[in-house]
Amino acid sequence: MRRGVYRLHSRARVGYFQPGGIVRTVLFHRKYRRFHGGHLKVWNYFNHVIAAPGFDARVLFDENSSWDESNPWTAARDRIIARADEIEPDILFIAGRDWQRLEDQGLLERDVPVLNLIQHVRHTDDWSVQSRYLDRKAIRICVSQDVADAVAATGTSGPIFAIPNGIDVPFGESPELAERPVDLLIAGLKQPAMALRAAEALAAPGRTIEVFTDLVRRDEFLNGMRRARVTLYLPNEREGLYLPALEGLALGTIVVCPEYVGSRAFLQSGHDGFLPSYKFDEVIAATENALTLSDTEMERVRSNARETAQRHSMETERRAFTEILENLDQLWNGG
Repeated sequence: MRRGVYRLHSRARVGYFQPGGIVRTVLFHRKYRRFHGGHLKVWNYFNHVIAAPGFDARVLFDENSSWDESNPWTAARDRIIARADEIEPDILFIAGRDWQRLEDQGLLERDVPVLNLIQHVRHTDDWSVQSRYLDRKAIRICVSQDVADAVAATGTSGPIFAIPNGIDVPFGESPELAERPVDLLIAGLKQPAMALRAAEALAAPGRTIEVFTDLVRRDEFLNGMRRARVTLYLPNEREGLYLPALEGLALGTIVVCPEYVGSRAFLQSGHDGFLPSYKFDEVIAATENALTLSDTEMERVRSNARETAQRHSMETERRAFTEILENLDQLWNGG
């Protein structure tokens, strides 16, 4: 990224005044039905904007969005707008199918910079709604280098950045192995049939196995990882950067996660976790290997996992994104 002095646009709409200078408003959009990692990451970036000097965030929700306790924006009601015409945003932040929704409301026709968060390689597939907008000018932020490479291969317009996902789970709250009552947790929300099959294959006398195949509250899921000596994660075979496995590294459970697009961004098999190919027998073998490690070997893997997780701190993600905001005009104008 080019470094230099940050300057505001010279156009008339340059934000609003508050003590200390001009603040530029970034407009987000969400269609919220239930909690998932994609919403969590947009919430993280929403807060990155609020924390950045000279910027503030507002969000417009789809009218049928859910407002149960799982919706993170219940803690930011003062920054929610009811209609698109309530503000004149200086910047748009677009993730997933926000492209289509903002287009329907005429917001894409405004002459403002666009920040596009891309969380999955499927957004480059011809069949996806998101791929239709890759020819639109935007500053694209990808959650892994694999995603960035896939986006770059489409010839899309505008700069592309890879900012590996940061995690917001607290470090230093990882129970010791002896304090973990569950031998194996299987995170099978995305692959429920395989999860149940794996639980049957890995059953052994005296071995405690817990299986999640339905959506549970986030705190319950995090606590499940804190209780487990080993966690087998079963993501889709194509992901951007699968957050639960990364969170597991921070929470001290031994991570077993079959290889998917984006997984090599943070996992090295045998070093900080286990990364078998996405074949059932190999997944079972890797999980059995993890379960039968000596306590000394488990602690070695856990120590390496903590180091990996610390490189994915929320502070690291925020610094990288804030640098983009500081250089937004140069990036948008091709300078």
